[in-house]
Amino acid sequence: MAQLSDFRILICNDDGIFSTGIKILERIARDISPDVWVVAPEFEQSGKGMSVTFNDILRVNEVSPRKYTVNGTPADCVVMAVNHILTDKKPDLVITGINHGNNVGDTVFISGTVGAAQIAAFHGIRSIAVSQDCYEGVPPKFHLPDHFLPQILKKLIKFNWLNGMVANINFPEASISEVKGTVVVPQGSMKIDWNVIERTDPVGYPYYWVRSNWDSKNPSTKTDTNYLNDKYITITPIDTNLNNQMFLDELEEFMNS
Repeated sequence: MAQLSDFRILICNDDGIFSTGIKILERIARDISPDVWVVAPEFEQSGKGMSVTFNDILRVNEVSPRKYTVNGTPADCVVMAVNHILTDKKPDLVITGINHGNNVGDTVFISGTVGAAQIAAFHGIRSIAVSQDCYEGVPPKFHLPDHFLPQILKKLIKFNWLNGMVANINFPEASISEVKGTVVVPQGSMKIDWNVIERTDPVGYPYYWVRSNWDSKNPSTKTDTNYLNDKYITITPIDTNLNNQMFLDELEEFMNS
């Protein structure tokens, strides 16, 4: 493996190029390697998952040296960075975040932060998604990533990753002294309630807001949702291969019977 100082690191997020989290992540990355690039959405793109734009044009704008915006999704940003902006050398590492809010349990399926990291994994690039938990309606504080993330990243980078793996890191809402440790745990499950809120515009036409609420389905199990709530930093290895191995053979046998 190359020296960390030789790594090319790509930073992306779903909260937009001007968010606080991405600025902190960029600074942390620059302490690892000088070869850091930022390609992020022009505006917030939360909840976009791995969505890629097919039926509209994309525009890339260079904000400053090695920093670009894309008028698309987080996944678009990674695609444009790897296949257009960084064609001379693809990134050795993609780090997404730091997301304003957690990405644990079933929410990882719609997370633009995790989705961008998964797109990087599809390109054969080791990828890490980073999120900071926060209370509803309260801007997140980033003192925990500031304090703990540099060493976590340096250690993770040395791990022999399988193709398609994403490391999903979540920091709790806590003070530094309240953090109980760092744990590697599986992804949990959540009960998600979707709410469609109807309103009427000034000329009488209806419009809608989609909002969701969620709770852990199994709060007693040892998963990311449980440990994050208990003030642990959680690391969950996510595989982009979504096969359900447990039922693969059973379903095949059933369909052929």
